[in-house]
Amino acid sequence: MLSYRHSFHAGNAADVLKHTILIFCLDYLGQKEKPLLCVDTHGGAGSYSFANREWEAGYGALAKAGAAEALPSMARRYLEIINAGGKDYPGSPLIMARLLRHLDRLVCFELHPEDFETLKNCLDNFRHVEVRKEDGPGSLKGLLPPPSRRGLILIDPAWEELSEYEMIPQILASALKRFPEGTYLVWYPLLLHPKAAAENADSETLRENLFAIHAGRRCFVELHTSSKDHAPANSPRGMYGSGLVIINPPYTLKPALEDALPVLVQAMNAEGGWKLEWKE
Repeated sequence: MLSYRHSFHAGNAADVLKHTILIFCLDYLGQKEKPLLCVDTHGGAGSYSFANREWEAGYGALAKAGAAEALPSMARRYLEIINAGGKDYPGSPLIMARLLRHLDRLVCFELHPEDFETLKNCLDNFRHVEVRKEDGPGSLKGLLPPPSRRGLILIDPAWEELSEYEMIPQILASALKRFPEGTYLVWYPLLLHPKAAAENADSETLRENLFAIHAGRRCFVELHTSSKDHAPANSPRGMYGSGLVIINPPYTLKPALEDALPVLVQAMNAEGGWKLEWKE
């Protein structure tokens, strides 16, 4: 369960998609004065160097496009937040910590001993942040619902184990029963060869299972970095893209994505294109 290290992938196309949407949702939720609870169930290290090279086809490609032409506001906002981080690429916990207000609260979970210490040090100066060395999905229930009935929960596992494909939909369903008003972002990879090979462990089945849990406003958005028919040579599991299922997304997210996704595809040369399905 602790083998995945995000430091090898920070700033790639999957991060661009995830963090662009995360920033948009936080900006939207921050418009109201009521306190906001944010939870990151798989915090990672919080900040990453640019040594891995995958960022060049993700954040780097988008930044290069932004220097040459005007970008949609959603993409510009992403670059603004990432570029404000200095020489390292900020992970989801650090992005949230920087965007939240003094009245808000952020709880981050991380089990990997080394990443936990790095994350704790990374967020040490933020008084509204709590870092826990606990199982995030298992501990989520105890945080819900927040007193303000406002919150954003990011569920971002590695999807390396079969148990995750069974557990995460159950965790999401349980959380929604306790806190149906919350905004939930669940990230998933698009894999040709899931490590957890099983009938219900393929990416599309997982997406449909997550999407069916909530009957209200929801969407899924995917960025296909390559064609599904051609497994990337440098990816043992054949990752051809990634996506997010979003429960209770801001209503303004749909037009923003429709404006931004074609630009992201072109800038990052995402050969497989994009998908967006929205349900009210």
